Amino acid sequence: MSASSLRVGFGEVDITPPIGLKMCGSLQPRINVGVDDPLMAKTLVASAGGKTVAIVGVDLIGIPKDLADAAIDEAARRTGIDRDKIMISCSHTHSGPYTIEGLYSFDVTDGPYLSTLPTAIATSVEKALAVVQPATMHVGRSLVYHYLHNRRVLAKDGKAINTWMGNLAGDLERTPQLLGTAGPIDPELWVVRFDDMTGKPFGAFVNFTLHVNTHFGTRYSADYPGVIAANMRHVYGADFSTVFTPGACANINTTQGGLAHWREAAEFFSEQAIAAARSAIPVEEPVAVDGARRDPAVERRDPGSQPGEAIGRLDWGEGNSYPEVFEPMLDHIGALPDKIVVPVNAMRIGPFAVASNPGELFVEHGLTIKRESPFPYTTVAELTNEVILYQPTREAFEEQGYETLVGANRVSIDGIEEIVGTVVSLLEELWGAE
Repeated sequence: MSASSLRVGFGEVDITPPIGLKMCGSLQPRINVGVDDPLMAKTLVASAGGKTVAIVGVDLIGIPKDLADAAIDEAARRTGIDRDKIMISCSHTHSGPYTIEGLYSFDVTDGPYLSTLPTAIATSVEKALAVVQPATMHVGRSLVYHYLHNRRVLAKDGKAINTWMGNLAGDLERTPQLLGTAGPIDPELWVVRFDDMTGKPFGAFVNFTLHVNTHFGTRYSADYPGVIAANMRHVYGADFSTVFTPGACANINTTQGGLAHWREAAEFFSEQAIAAARSAIPVEEPVAVDGARRDPAVERRDPGSQPGEAIGRLDWGEGNSYPEVFEPMLDHIGALPDKIVVPVNAMRIGPFAVASNPGELFVEHGLTIKRESPFPYTTVAELTNEVILYQPTREAFEEQGYETLVGANRVSIDGIEEIVGTVVSLLEELWGAE
């Protein structure tokens, strides 16, 4: 096998919180009682042509900008990697701890635990850089149409209903007619496999556009990305590492959620990831590596733009629309600055690009990024370096639904489109710099 200019390394650190913290992922906190599988910070470092990037996947619901910046600064100090070429994407597991206040609840975060994250994440980057080795790159993809759906359906009145709101969707008096799904899915499950110079696979980058909320309960879990990682390790060996980032999956849910069924879907996704890894095609040398970041200040959502009926029309079960949760969000979001500074990253490893987003991006925006990207292969990595929550489309704001409520959404539609446009321009810059 010929020599490679590409050098790649992986590093892992366990970030499982102490037992007993409050758990996120629902409108109200749950108290943790144990661990089903560990939460991890995993880093992929890639170097070529004098440039180095670090892509970190973290098993958390999100990481606020102050913690992300602290981790990035520490990682840059330890490794010399340009801070603009380090990105931290959170899987958005709903079976982990709170990382921010105001995610519908307050007094829920654990300061001592959160204070450990910058060091732990920086250590995973440092570990990855310490073991970089010559590598070959292989790009694979599976198309997944089972166990996922767009979680918004449209009623005849033009309003959206989330698919878990069965009482509202199934009530023939309140909802006499449904007109089908409100939007598409993105079936691409990407696996970029890296082999050493003997041809042995030693790690992979994985990206899938599905909300990480299939496991749900009172025990910590990395959810289906953890199953993918464990099963790929079973195939490729105990030292094989998998870095996962979620695609633009804000409005994409599994059809098999909950503790009784989630594993069935997770095993299927892992089978698809392994199939993608096995069928991956080689990338020819030379492999260009680069990254870029901008921090635009985008317009905050105006709470006054929310229709008066938006909260009350929803039914989370037994007619409850949770006004006690969402009405305080009007004041909470209204008290934020008129402009919110958000980090936006783009990374490339050869023909493969990773476009970041600082919150939960609707799949339609993710497909726009893929369509407008100049790269042959493009993925979106949600919840990178910040937590700004849902970013719907213009049509979705008109259709209403949970994700468009103030609190669930913090950035105006103009701001959302500016974020999308910014990452597309970064992709164009990286492609043009080759």
